[in-house]
Amino acid sequence: MKSRVTKWIKGHRRLAVTLLALTMALIMALAVVPAYADWSLDYPDVEGTYLMAGGARPVELDGTRHPRVGFNRLIITTQTGKAITDATLEHMGTDIALTGMVGPGSRPTIVLGGTDSDGTVTAIQGRVLTNRAGEVVSLSGRMMTYVTQDGSRWDDSADGTSEISVAAYHSEPLSCLLTGGTLANPETILFHNPVSRMRLSQLANLRSDQLGFWFNLQDTKSPGPQMMLRFAPYERGEPTTQTYYGGGTSGLVDITIMPYQAPYTGDGTWVECAITSESAICGYYGNDPTDFTAFDGGFAGENYTLAEIEAAINAEAAMTAGEDSASNWMLTMVSVELWEGGARTCYIDDVTIGGMTYSLEPNSYYAGFRAILQE
Repeated sequence: MKSRVTKWIKGHRRLAVTLLALTMALIMALAVVPAYADWSLDYPDVEGTYLMAGGARPVELDGTRHPRVGFNRLIITTQTGKAITDATLEHMGTDIALTGMVGPGSRPTIVLGGTDSDGTVTAIQGRVLTNRAGEVVSLSGRMMTYVTQDGSRWDDSADGTSEISVAAYHSEPLSCLLTGGTLANPETILFHNPVSRMRLSQLANLRSDQLGFWFNLQDTKSPGPQMMLRFAPYERGEPTTQTYYGGGTSGLVDITIMPYQAPYTGDGTWVECAITSESAICGYYGNDPTDFTAFDGGFAGENYTLAEIEAAINAEAAMTAGEDSASNWMLTMVSVELWEGGARTCYIDDVTIGGMTYSLEPNSYYAGFRAILQE
């Protein structure tokens, strides 16, 4: 165990250093300019929100193929001349802060690099594509990314945490450790916009290999973990799919599957949770897409199975008022979480989404992309 972890840490540091060095080299290449160079040329205005087309097939550090990941949005907020001082890349639930530079002309080079400070490092080199009027329409190039662990770790309590752990695992060497506190707030690992074509209507006939996770709940402690699924009439790049708490001005529904409520207690060993259409207890909370009226069900004794959820949601008064249906809404977020109060630990590993298993191990990729300006 010690040797594997040591090798992983060393490999992590080497690759992180390589990526950052690559990014800095690209930025310095544009920053160091001969004295006679004419920088009176206009720099294209690259500020804006870009929809990232394409995706990548990462590889874990032991050579194992990783499930495909999609690209989300690139937001360039602040540019002064050639300097890009504030940009964000959304990636599987984490926001990667980027800085960089852009050259002058109609098709200049753009370089960006940064980290989310939680184990994800990205370096981007590409070209700015403009139209005949000199207006930016898209970016294209290559992206090199290293990810310590899939998803993002999030907590909303004063005494609970979500963090990467090497203390226990189902598939070595990493897992996500959720530590519950005394407050009834969530500790979770989140997966935003996973590469999945799952629709809400498929929950009625869900196979046991489509959704699930492994967990290790502290001995004698309760309640256990649950899985939350967000479905929405999804448009790529929709900002509300990036937030943990839904609501506001977007139609969506969060469906929570809670099979390990009290009197279930942990025994300190690894247990597989395979979500099927018969899984219970299930509840939901959401907003209709017409006027965003909130609705909920299943949390006050109805005790739905997953197969019953679609009909219950579509029958909500908020949904029928606008003649809305959630049946074709797409899966846009998955959360594995501890919610109820109670001091306890729970390790999460090998999360399956749409039949693809995320082992929560370090992975990296080098892939092409195209970013299309939306606004």
